[in-house]
Amino acid sequence: MSENVTLLRKVLRFGDEEIDISNSELDQHPYPEQYRRVLYAFVRDTVNQCEFYRDRMARVGIKAEQVTTQEVFNAIPPLSSGEVSALNDSTLLTDQAREHLKTGFYGVPLEQKLWRKFTSSGSSGLRPKVSYYTREDWEVLTTTAARLHSKFLPLNKVSRMFNCFNAAHVGAKFQEDSFSLLGMSVEGSHLTRTTPEAVLDQMVTSGASEFGGFNALAITPGMPAGVKGISKGTNLDSMLNLDMDNFIGKNIRVIITSGSARDVAGLNLKERVWEGNEMAGVEKTKFFEMYGYSESLPNAMDCEFNQGLHLAVGPTFTEVLDEKTGKHVQNGERGLVVITGIRHGSRFIRYAVGDEATYVTDTCRCGRASPRLVNIQRVEDMERLQQGCAGGL
Repeated sequence: MSENVTLLRKVLRFGDEEIDISNSELDQHPYPEQYRRVLYAFVRDTVNQCEFYRDRMARVGIKAEQVTTQEVFNAIPPLSSGEVSALNDSTLLTDQAREHLKTGFYGVPLEQKLWRKFTSSGSSGLRPKVSYYTREDWEVLTTTAARLHSKFLPLNKVSRMFNCFNAAHVGAKFQEDSFSLLGMSVEGSHLTRTTPEAVLDQMVTSGASEFGGFNALAITPGMPAGVKGISKGTNLDSMLNLDMDNFIGKNIRVIITSGSARDVAGLNLKERVWEGNEMAGVEKTKFFEMYGYSESLPNAMDCEFNQGLHLAVGPTFTEVLDEKTGKHVQNGERGLVVITGIRHGSRFIRYAVGDEATYVTDTCRCGRASPRLVNIQRVEDMERLQQGCAGGL
């Protein structure tokens, strides 16, 4: 892994609490106490500034100033996907931000202006959810991603990335900005390239071909036959089916996937790429998976051993809760993924995103002790998505 990448210092700050999320040592351990203090400060700020959460907390008798411990935080009722889908686009913004949406953000400090707006794909079957990010939010999340990449990826082998995500999808801008911050040149599939054949042609013929073309790929995995899903861009499965000249096997040294699970039965993506590597007489391509949502990202990323995704200290605080008790599961147990997006734009506090996973705290083969998510799967039962975890309002 690369050790010579230096990121500009970037802090995640609410109130008097802050943590330097450009610090690479954060990825070695479980969530530190200082990170939790930033989390509690964020919740206090949100309750004070957002009407939705003032009303929600009042119904369960929690005051903003009480949120100073994990015990009080755990008493906050989780939000279900069904609840969030029923809200207006601006409901989870602060009162002040909602007023600025009416009149404009003129005179507002640059870092506080709403900078990005994304809508979820609706893959859960519910109404798509809307998420706003300020400029400060976006810089924090891209720095977090760049920090993860700088420690997990073999950066000495990659420099030119082809980004296959749909230009309107959060993954397109997220991948472009985080990898550019790291030092790669990134090219996205052009809006006129609307078929997998056209996207493959762009990848093969573009990308500074005088230097060997692209050597890294950001892409969605694809869906096995018979599995429903919404396209987030040209996927790896379709590209491999069309790649008769084995461009991917010959040239792509790193593949970053996100948007859906990579290692699912019926796709065999790694095995197919590695077969292409063997045919070309080159070393095996490295695979890495990034986990996140338009509502909050990045959440987690797997290391070179592909044995679960390491939870990241950054703008997303992740829990795995028992669906019946609402309590955090223990090592090796399965539960619903619940996230809190620590940011100034849309405020998501203890939001059940619609996924379930196994929570693992054993030290990984890579030596990191940060908890991991294993076998992440989408919740298909609409009733479960509507209800969320125990304790929800």
